[in-house]
Amino acid sequence: MADHNSNPNDALKQIPIVVEHVPGATKLHPARRAVQVLTVLILILIPTTGLFRIDTLSGGIVFLDRQIWFSDIFIVMGFWVFIASLLVMMYSLVGAVFCGWMCPQNTVSEYANWLTEKLLGRRAQMMDFSGEKMQVAVRRRSLVNYLLLAIGLLLPAMLAALIPLLYFFPPSAIWSFLTFQEDAQLAGSLYWIYIVCVAVFMLDIGVIRHLMCKYMCIYRVWQHSFKTKETLHIHYDASRSDHCATCHYCVDSCFLEIDPRKTEVFDSCVNCGECVTACDSLHAKSKKWDGPGLLSFAIGEEKGRVSHDGRSSIASFFVRAKASLIATLIGAACFVIGILNYQSEEFSVYRSEAWQGNKILEYRISLAHKLYRPVDIDLKVVGLKPDQYRLERSHLHFDSAGRQDVLLHINEDLPKGLYRFKVIAHSRQGWEHAFSVTHFAPGDG
Repeated sequence: MADHNSNPNDALKQIPIVVEHVPGATKLHPARRAVQVLTVLILILIPTTGLFRIDTLSGGIVFLDRQIWFSDIFIVMGFWVFIASLLVMMYSLVGAVFCGWMCPQNTVSEYANWLTEKLLGRRAQMMDFSGEKMQVAVRRRSLVNYLLLAIGLLLPAMLAALIPLLYFFPPSAIWSFLTFQEDAQLAGSLYWIYIVCVAVFMLDIGVIRHLMCKYMCIYRVWQHSFKTKETLHIHYDASRSDHCATCHYCVDSCFLEIDPRKTEVFDSCVNCGECVTACDSLHAKSKKWDGPGLLSFAIGEEKGRVSHDGRSSIASFFVRAKASLIATLIGAACFVIGILNYQSEEFSVYRSEAWQGNKILEYRISLAHKLYRPVDIDLKVVGLKPDQYRLERSHLHFDSAGRQDVLLHINEDLPKGLYRFKVIAHSRQGWEHAFSVTHFAPGDG
């Protein structure tokens, strides 16, 4: 006989919960998680491998381990034209897939939602515009859970705050920063900057989350500028609507809180595919309904749609994206030309500021090395006798990209006249350049 005084909750806890494997369920979810992780790794590898970084000491841009100047216009313009036109084509074809599959904001927001749900319960939301207070499950209202949540949000915020620093400082400087070592490349206020970054990321991960995607993201508005009915979207099989007469599983799975069965050209859908996964999983478990779920990805208004002029949706896309495709090819060509004609060293000779009355006795030789790798450069003067000049030094060594100046002193006892000579710079890696100089010696008179 049952004990009437026993707690019903205790009896419920004794019921075993079995998580059943769902055969045939879609693989979209693990694929998206893999792409999200890969995107974060790429964001870290881009600056650490020298692919792209901002050199704060020189105030220049580093691309492919090269220091980019305004004179390298083909590299700069070619790269941005290529990327911009490529993104326009991507938006026209697959819409907001970047947001759903690659955007770091979505990645950390989903992680924060998952951790909050695990520790405080499904209904626990850190911030909402509905006016409702955060609802924490009764059995999870413990100091330990709140502490674990704080640590679980703070650690990713601290790691995320390091990524922007990688784009402004080389990896060696970041290592010195983490190990509290002195480094000339580090700014004195960098630790305060890092603390501010951690606070901003903590606010974003802990409070803002998907509110950024819903109300604040300008990038999503830019994507919508290229979205049409031909763009990839969630397709709902209305002919089988009786399968989901009372089901809202797909709506519950959407972290942007939209109904995937009623997507429009301009909506908040980011094509993450979580609703497709949810519907497929539910149908795979159902003994009543056979076949895949009612939701799927589609290009065009319906699956297999053909436009009024007989073209498929893919063919229609290439017709619409013709201008972007041409711009992409032009940008790629300019970029390749810029890389092939890149000058790793810049060399000039000009009059020094140190004049002796009306006489110019010194010239400044300026050498700039633009590659982030060591190089040795030798200097020599051709056209003047050894006793007619004095070169401050004839050998220069660069550990990395940088600039060095060398003074060339002309003998003040030169007879009156014009003297034409060349300063030749030659690197041991094969680069050589000559700079012609015309020097006027006024003589004693």
